Amino acid sequence: MHKTIRKFFSLLLAAFVWLSVVSPAVAASEGYTDTHLVPCASSPAFNERMQNAPEGYYFDTPYQSYAANLLCGAEGLPHQQLRFDRAIDVLIPFGIFFYVAGFIGWSGRAYLISSNRNSKPEETEIFIDVALAIKSFVQGLLWPLLAVKELTTGELTAPVSEVSVSPR
Repeated sequence: MHKTIRKFFSLLLAAFVWLSVVSPAVAASEGYTDTHLVPCASSPAFNERMQNAPEGYYFDTPYQSYAANLLCGAEGLPHQQLRFDRAIDVLIPFGIFFYVAGFIGWSGRAYLISSNRNSKPEETEIFIDVALAIKSFVQGLLWPLLAVKELTTGELTAPVSEVSVSPR
């Protein structure tokens, strides 16, 4: 079991390092001529927006960055072109959202399962047991591993005999 966990974390670390190496952003190149987007620096609508923006650090710096790195549409707003070489721009936020949503769900599930084992589960749901909540949060941090474990052992799913089929 210890070697399996070590291998898993080694693979997880390798995947993290591999995905964190990102090439620098390129506004437009010869390979992407089939798009309606243009580099923001050469977009008349973007340049008009940039000139009409209030003076200050909070407007100047983003506009300069957009002009150097992003593609703009006809309305002069920066767009992110979805293509496979920029897939990481979508996958990282999705992964973070998925992990946080799973953490919240798994922590709540662990708290409710543990509170049902008490003598008065209704009170534990109304008045939060702090020690039990902290234990549930710690469990929630490892929710992907615990989900795989429970799925492989059969704890996560109900047996077919317990699943009722409602008449139609």
